[in-house]
Amino acid sequence: MKPGKDNLLIIRKILPVLCVILFIVLFQKDLTTFAVQQFTTIQNRAVIQVAQQQSDSEFSVSVKDFGAVGDGKVNDTNAIQKAIDAVDTAGGGVVIFPDGIYQVSIDSNKSHAITIRAKVTLQGTSNKKSFIKLAANQGNYSSILAGERPSSDISDFAMYDLAIDGNASTNPVQPEVESEDIPITKMRHSLAIYIGSRIDIERCRFTNQNGRNVITLNGNTEPFRVSISDVSIKNNIFELIGGGNVDYDHSTIYTHGKQIEIVNNNFSSRSGAGTKGARTAIETHGDEHTIKNNQITGFTAGMNITGYANSSNNQVITDNSIQNAYTGIIVWSYFSDGNTNLPAISNCTIENNQINLNVNGWRDLWGDIPSTGITLEPNSDAPIENLNILNNEISYATNSSEISRETDKLSSGIRLWRNQSPNVKSENIRIVGNRITNSLASGIYISMPIDGGEISENLIINPGQSNGNFSDGYRAAIIVGGNIEDIDLKNNSLVDNQSANTLKGGIVLYDKCGGDCNISGNTLQVNSGAEFKPFRSTSDSESQFSD
Repeated sequence: MKPGKDNLLIIRKILPVLCVILFIVLFQKDLTTFAVQQFTTIQNRAVIQVAQQQSDSEFSVSVKDFGAVGDGKVNDTNAIQKAIDAVDTAGGGVVIFPDGIYQVSIDSNKSHAITIRAKVTLQGTSNKKSFIKLAANQGNYSSILAGERPSSDISDFAMYDLAIDGNASTNPVQPEVESEDIPITKMRHSLAIYIGSRIDIERCRFTNQNGRNVITLNGNTEPFRVSISDVSIKNNIFELIGGGNVDYDHSTIYTHGKQIEIVNNNFSSRSGAGTKGARTAIETHGDEHTIKNNQITGFTAGMNITGYANSSNNQVITDNSIQNAYTGIIVWSYFSDGNTNLPAISNCTIENNQINLNVNGWRDLWGDIPSTGITLEPNSDAPIENLNILNNEISYATNSSEISRETDKLSSGIRLWRNQSPNVKSENIRIVGNRITNSLASGIYISMPIDGGEISENLIINPGQSNGNFSDGYRAAIIVGGNIEDIDLKNNSLVDNQSANTLKGGIVLYDKCGGDCNISGNTLQVNSGAEFKPFRSTSDSESQFSD
């Protein structure tokens, strides 16, 4: 090839590159703006593409395609509803919420704002950027998001990466919420589903909430007919719950169904300990619940695990953190129209949970009611079968004794006590490997009939912290009675390491232990020099341990 042609070929190759460089130098500012705009567009398109890829057959739309503005001022209720209805008409799919604050209002004819449908997914870009916000002054209502009616089947519904703002400051709770017989039109849920399967709620944020429940999945539209199943509630944030001048019954998540996972969620009340309307973070009814890795702070009770259902079988409550509570975990075992003779709670494991109780922070609200770490609701009337309370850490704040009450005698780290049904017998109760520190009264208190089980390898440190006016008998490390049989009481470590001991006894058995009981290997350490037996049995049960 000739030299002239070689030079011409080189020029042809480098000329496009030189043009690009010149263009960038001349239009650098405009390119930067253009790039930012394109990145934002690509980001929103990416969310849509991800949603579209969930299923080859899924149809997706943006709420902005139907006129939603998302500026926090314009009412976007109708636009959102049109988008959901369009996806419903197409047979299911995804409704996209690009970045924005989408204001909605309650339809008084439906008592909710947005009607959700089966096979519809609500997809935001992020729970910090895509908000559905309730407008001000909406009064009482059923829910922000709900089916057409309670009998609507909302199977295959999902919510991802969305925030729901209840706008509590401009929608204060009305006194009617205090009523036990509150109608559904005054529940003030954020999401309500009564019939459905395969429901998925992940990476969402529920903020500024005050009502009976934030999420209710109450599969009990007919007496004890299970109509909710296969539910996943994971990686969500529930914040600024409760607050204001009115206290009322509340469970942030309420479930009545089976095959339900509540995993890795974060719950916080508006003002921490003492917040009105922050009663319970999680309440369950039914079979096969897994409650794991949840972080809960500033609620009266972390959880209610209830047997008020056809059955509550196979419940696993593990690796949760409950802080600044008055009571950690309450087990309810009640007969119901769906179950009149079988154990209401069976095969339940409460394991590896961390519970910290802030008694003084709740005294103004709860007064004389005892504070407990893990407890049986004392009026429970149904048996329990196979309850395992294992390797939990329960501690009381060190200032808990500053405001002491006579009723603190029943403020134990773990308490299984039947008040109204003292003769109901439970089977196979295992309390093993728990660490209980600074309980107001005993570390463990058992006063109910039990056939089989063990209280073993627990570590009780500095019990009896309350200065309340009650017998020192209640300040023993472990108190057991109420007609027990075939129980192992062994290898428990009982410690008081204070200069002035508050522990006033080791293990006290105030009834005979029937059948084959093994009481051995228990140790007692009291640094103050006070002397107590590691174990004693007393017949003076009425004077020392009258409930």
